[in-house]
Amino acid sequence: MHIIVSLVKWLFTLHQLVWFVAGGLMFGAMTYFHMKLKQDNKANKLNFTFILLSACTFVFTILWTYDSYMENEVRAANMGLLVFGGLAVVFAILGYRFTQKNDVNKVEVKGH
Repeated sequence: MHIIVSLVKWLFTLHQLVWFVAGGLMFGAMTYFHMKLKQDNKANKLNFTFILLSACTFVFTILWTYDSYMENEVRAANMGLLVFGGLAVVFAILGYRFTQKNDVNKVEVKGH
């Protein structure tokens, strides 16, 4: 019983809890966007790849910033927000752009 209690205490200390929640956030975001695109018939491998990259990079940005502030490295936290956060936004924009390309415009031709 002591081993189980020690394991629970280790898992749910503040630092490990943040990583655990971030993993859940990443999985939840990927699942939500995949299901939403599949519901609208806009899901393909290319936009899901960019959604996956965006979610992973966004969560990495949060964790980088958190760990940098915990180590009292404010400059590293700000640079991580700028570089990795910007990269996450670029991946999200690319995923959105590739989602919009699936719309096909239909032209009606009036007959005699």
